[in-house]
Amino acid sequence: MGEVYSHLSEEERQVIQIEVGNGASIRGIGAMLGRSPSSISREIKRNTWFPSNENESYRPYRPKRLKAGPWTGRYYIAGPAQRKADRRRSKPRKPYRLSHDRLWAQV
Repeated sequence: MGEVYSHLSEEERQVIQIEVGNGASIRGIGAMLGRSPSSISREIKRNTWFPSNENESYRPYRPKRLKAGPWTGRYYIAGPAQRKADRRRSKPRKPYRLSHDRLWAQV
């Protein structure tokens, strides 16, 4: 069989945030945490915030000239990522359904 899958913990997300801020590579972060580089890459891609999305200059198409400067990069923030994971964990994937016997008992 394959490896056992486990979710990223809050501490691992904090480490990812710090290391991405320091400019570490995805493979380096994966080796540090003992995780696959694809897991780290997926986590960063899923929870990355772009400052350009917050202002009115956001366009759904590629601009002719790319912006440059300290506020145009990507930011990975661990807090919202952990809240999102907790919210997903609390909800079941399938809706709750009544059994046949229980349904007839209520009718």
